[in-house]
Amino acid sequence: MDKQLPNAIAQTLVALDKTAHTRGYEHTRQVMTFLYQQGNEAIDLGLFEGPLPIPVVGQTVTLWATGNPLLVTRIETHYGIGQHGDDTTSAQVASVLVFVEPA
Repeated sequence: MDKQLPNAIAQTLVALDKTAHTRGYEHTRQVMTFLYQQGNEAIDLGLFEGPLPIPVVGQTVTLWATGNPLLVTRIETHYGIGQHGDDTTSAQVASVLVFVEPA
């Protein structure tokens, strides 16, 4: 490449190269965590795993059959490598953080 890559892209490629030995994994995990932000603290309201529909900002959701509507205010996604279940096989992990507040 003739052009220098932006730092964030270059660092991503270095991290990808470091995971080359873990490629060929058979599993991808999607984990969604619902959080309430209070100051600098994020309070965990629930974690769900599986192929889940990702809510959108402005949507209301309820957790744990409480009937209390929660407004989705922010979505963050993080991708990486983690363990699959209780064994030592690697899995791709797509982590979705859903920030909510009372509707």
